[in-house]
Amino acid sequence: MSSLFTRIRHGELPGHVLWDDGRCFAILTIKPIRDGHLLVIPHREVDHWDDMDAELNAHVFRVASVLSRTLRSLFPCEKVGMMIAGLEVRHTHLHLVPITAISDLNFALAQEREEEAQFGTACRIRQALRDAGHQAVPAP
Repeated sequence: MSSLFTRIRHGELPGHVLWDDGRCFAILTIKPIRDGHLLVIPHREVDHWDDMDAELNAHVFRVASVLSRTLRSLFPCEKVGMMIAGLEVRHTHLHLVPITAISDLNFALAQEREEEAQFGTACRIRQALRDAGHQAVPAP
């Protein structure tokens, strides 16, 4: 059975896909810790991130770097923190979160946001990626 993330990528479940290059994709999380919190996910359903082959691992982290720079340009933050937990969905995913303090990387702060706010965040991120010349940005 496909993971929750794969089902979102295929349009079987609602979600805001921000990036899809055929090897990995990025979506907004449904319970962000902070505005701009997104996930970078390989297409291949790999449970443990350290089981990704070296090429896929490098690709996922390259895309995470692109998305991190985009988040830094859009959201007030000191850094973009990254976490790999993987307990909530057994499909490797990197959390990217704009942060100003280490305490911002706390899942206890995660809250569902109004769909209108999530849609606006997704549109801002997609537009910034397009403006930077990235071709892997899907239409809303």
